[in-house]
Amino acid sequence: MLKLRPLSCALIAWAPIARAFFLCAALCLAPLGAAQAAPAAGPLPEPGATLPTLSLKVPVYGQDAKALGVGGKMTFRLQDLKAKVIVLEVIGVYCGECAKQVGSFNTLYARLARRIQAGEVQMFGLAAGGTDMEVDSLRKNGIYKYPLVADERYQNHKLLREPKTPFTMLVTPAGKVLYTHLGVDEDIDAILARIKDALK
Repeated sequence: MLKLRPLSCALIAWAPIARAFFLCAALCLAPLGAAQAAPAAGPLPEPGATLPTLSLKVPVYGQDAKALGVGGKMTFRLQDLKAKVIVLEVIGVYCGECAKQVGSFNTLYARLARRIQAGEVQMFGLAAGGTDMEVDSLRKNGIYKYPLVADERYQNHKLLREPKTPFTMLVTPAGKVLYTHLGVDEDIDAILARIKDALK
């Protein structure tokens, strides 16, 4: 039997963590200015554009599937959400810039509660490269107060032209892009104003 030295065992144990760190480094906006250029996959979605059809995995955490109205399914599309406007935030589970934004977006989610209950708005985070276990951990730890959707194989991230994270969009269920922002967006009053305008 092959015997591994303690150092070898330690390296094997840390391999998944190292993988996650380097994925985060590739996705996160650091520095922000250097991330403004569009990735090689093509230009990022812009207002007025229509998104390709996203096949989104139903959340695994607690009541998230119910909150989005997609319980009992394996996958869902934006068209399946009962809403007129959807706040879609692309995040990285180990993204430092996303961590800077999460507090204000938790507040945004709380302030949208009445409109969410009325079926006017929905909000969720798409965890680019995130596994079910990683997403579940973020929700259990209370870091994110709103639903998160795992995108472990970057399937939907690629369809969105591989944006750096965080990347925020306001879209309709039909996929029409109303607003986008690359990087930390803490002006939730401005986002709320845009949502109200879109609901008129």
